[in-house]
Amino acid sequence: MARMIPSIMDDHTPSGERDVFNMLAAGPDDWVIMHSLDLAPWNRGLRTEIDFVVIVPDSGILCIEVKSHSNITFDGNIWAPPEIKRSPFKQAADGRHTFYRRLRDIAPQFRIVPVVHMCIFPNASFNLQVNMSIPQWELMDNRVFRTFKDSSALCIDIKLRIAESINADGQLNHLRNPLSESQVQSIVNYCLPVQKYHPDAREEIMLREQAIERILLDQQKPVLKLARANDRIIVSGGAGTGKTLISMELARRMAESGQRVALLCFNQLVGQWMKDQMERIRPTLPNLVVGRAIQTMAKLTGLDIPETPDDNYWNNLLPLKLLEKLTDPEISAIAPFDYLVLDETQDILLRPALWECLIHLLNGGIRDGRYALFGDFEHQVFGERELLKKELDTILRDAQPARWKLSENCRNYSIIGETAVQLSGIDEKIYTGYMRRGGSIANYNIHFYATEDEQARKLSDLLREFKQQGYRPEEITILSFSAVRCAANSQQMQEYNIRPAWQQGRFTHYCTVHAFKGLENKIIILTDVSPGEAEFHRDLFYTGMTRATESVRVLCNIRCQETLLRWLIKGGLTYV
Repeated sequence: MARMIPSIMDDHTPSGERDVFNMLAAGPDDWVIMHSLDLAPWNRGLRTEIDFVVIVPDSGILCIEVKSHSNITFDGNIWAPPEIKRSPFKQAADGRHTFYRRLRDIAPQFRIVPVVHMCIFPNASFNLQVNMSIPQWELMDNRVFRTFKDSSALCIDIKLRIAESINADGQLNHLRNPLSESQVQSIVNYCLPVQKYHPDAREEIMLREQAIERILLDQQKPVLKLARANDRIIVSGGAGTGKTLISMELARRMAESGQRVALLCFNQLVGQWMKDQMERIRPTLPNLVVGRAIQTMAKLTGLDIPETPDDNYWNNLLPLKLLEKLTDPEISAIAPFDYLVLDETQDILLRPALWECLIHLLNGGIRDGRYALFGDFEHQVFGERELLKKELDTILRDAQPARWKLSENCRNYSIIGETAVQLSGIDEKIYTGYMRRGGSIANYNIHFYATEDEQARKLSDLLREFKQQGYRPEEITILSFSAVRCAANSQQMQEYNIRPAWQQGRFTHYCTVHAFKGLENKIIILTDVSPGEAEFHRDLFYTGMTRATESVRVLCNIRCQETLLRWLIKGGLTYV
């Protein structure tokens, strides 16, 4: 992966620049690309901006001017469309000469480094006639750019164009020796003081977080309106469509109106997280009860849960005891709720005994009660799909609830969402769009390991990498595909003070993909991915990867490299 400065694009970056950015980002590890370099005034107080400055250590420096328009023409006098005020080739040449002068003046030791230029029109075809001013290698239009099957092919072509430019310019010479890593860094350091302002790493992370909050507000509006107009609603949607946060907002509003409200889910970690979030509401809402459904009901009915209950207790014994308590006239008179908001409803419906207990907590029951059921009833189903369909059909028949489908992903960048779907083997299209702008191949990568020790070393490298990018320990979660082991819990990782997900605190946490369903974090690292093992479930890619609001890294056994690449290529994904 090439080093991109800055590492992300802002929301105003034109589509063509985004495409060039993504292709360059997957370039060789020793390449450094500066995007939107703004040079200090040198000519009549004017500033010069260069779309991309590409440092190729063994070749030189390339200044690229990108025009994203879909149709570009020149009649010998005027460029079209009118947004193009001057010749892109003149812009590229001016940028190149300005860059070289500035670099030569402040760092004379780099005057021997060849600096050349070119134009890329990613979306437009442009016929460059034979002329005395502009050689063919200074233009790459869409007929060339779109033929590169991957970044490697583009980078090879770029190096050839650099060489041709040097050969044609009598004042330039090829590098005798490649630029060292320290020399490249020196050039970057000289450029940074005159670069466009970009927030530091931590500030960029916070700005993206604020953008997510604005998106969710837009996503919430139709569901909240639907709930006001209908006593019973069912809201379905894939991972990342905002179901949990919308359910929390709905529960808050219902409680503030004076009703006794239950906001419940099946997952223990999600239940605790929702409870923590809702307890921050001021003034407090004593008529709002939040948490894991089975534990909440046990508390309401006065049942004590053993310290180490087994699966039989959770699945059979406790629901029976709960039902016995909830049918007691004394408890049934004080326990029920006016409104029920249920998150990840599919997990509850797959446990009919637990669902029956919940219904006893709702005034009016299924037919006449007031409730909002949120869930992913199609894709995040770890159990009997026929049973889920049967329970859902019963609700639809008896209660005739209003329905709403969330189809826009507001959590993930498109590269993460689409890769998750592809790796999971889901055939249909889950999302109609992605509300988060930006993202690139830098937000997703797969690393292969041969041994557990090598996996631990790669995991260690990733933790250091994200720390350098400005992420805090608690903004990173490690999710294992295995229920019996996790790379984060290995002996080699003890120095990082990584804690299980149920231990609160500002730590990097770990757990299984199953246990983290319904939650999210900025950085997700998937470990112990081994498609050849009997316990492997391919659909965990969908659940695991879509937990990330920023970036995903996958640590996969190298024995399965061919399998993963085949899954990706089958769907037309070439950024692997």
